[in-house]
Amino acid sequence: MEIDNRIIILIAATLLGSSALAQDRPVTDLKIVAFHSEAPDRCRKSDVALTAAKTREFFRRAKQIDAKILHDDYDLAPCYMEGTLKWRGELCDWKIRAGATGHVQCSKQEIYFACEACGDLFDQK
Repeated sequence: MEIDNRIIILIAATLLGSSALAQDRPVTDLKIVAFHSEAPDRCRKSDVALTAAKTREFFRRAKQIDAKILHDDYDLAPCYMEGTLKWRGELCDWKIRAGATGHVQCSKQEIYFACEACGDLFDQK
């Protein structure tokens, strides 16, 4: 039985996974604007002290998820870094929370992210 090469490529791409802000949608002009905490006694800047390089890496590694999965499956840390970036030439706002979840808003489009393999980005060692 012959398998169409297009099917193999599609399966491989699905298994490898990619975030919505990966190479086909490059992030440029990323800026960190501020840190915020809704619980300063429990969640500090050191819990999410990302550099611009680490922020870009977060979006490269993170998988895109929908709002329901974010709500149902992830705890939202009460502190986050926020800033701006350009995605496909459009200026967007972003937030990354200490629990390795993120959010990008471009115009009216909202994109949610979670990263299971980003612990090293939040480690301050």
